[in-house]
Amino acid sequence: MIEELFDQMSKGNLLLIDMTYDMFNGMQTYIGDPPFKHEYFRKGNKYGEVTLSTVYMGLHSGTHIDLPLHFVPNGESVEKFNIIQFIGYGNVLDLSYKKLGEPISSNDLKKFDDRIKENYVVMLYTGFSATRGKEDFLYNWPYLDSNGADYLVSKKIRAVGIESMSIAGWAGKEYPPRTNWDEVVYVHHKLLSNDIIILESVNNMKKVLEECKNGEALFFYAPLKIVGAEGGPTRLFAICEKR
Repeated sequence: MIEELFDQMSKGNLLLIDMTYDMFNGMQTYIGDPPFKHEYFRKGNKYGEVTLSTVYMGLHSGTHIDLPLHFVPNGESVEKFNIIQFIGYGNVLDLSYKKLGEPISSNDLKKFDDRIKENYVVMLYTGFSATRGKEDFLYNWPYLDSNGADYLVSKKIRAVGIESMSIAGWAGKEYPPRTNWDEVVYVHHKLLSNDIIILESVNNMKKVLEECKNGEALFFYAPLKIVGAEGGPTRLFAICEKR
């Protein structure tokens, strides 16, 4: 069965979609987080020489996940999770009508009530990824509000993904806030304390929505197993049937 699955992916009968952003020096990171820095510690220039590089970054750089310890005091860290918890079936919801800086509320999500199922991975597509590299990407994203978080918890989903660097809205001082810090904390804590993994800076949601049957896929989002880590970058990808 497993060999057949690989064969179907190799032949293109099943789509394999990379939903991860490239990571590089100078990339955008959440305001106040450490900058991403990759450099060569040793560079091999001829046969027999070894190349070795180092990376300095915050664990919430690029496409990444949030785990309970991120916002839940004494919450679980990466090594406490069974690997199966980083795999889930689900779908992409088309919320592309949302404007920059607008909240995604329970009313928005209830439009997809029949598609938001228990133990599903739910990806919130708004088209915001088109702003990547621009100033708007730093603070002006459509975000999940508190009643939207409450609704997802009531549906007992497995994980929720968003294109922006945070599931909750911008509440900082560098730009006009879109929400407040209390709501940022509430949204993260509500989801994470109810065993819902958060995926942020997700790429290629539109590709899954348009190319996968019913916009559904099997998602893989395992982070590095760093003891004590509250989250981490992940090579997020999806496997699906073609439309």
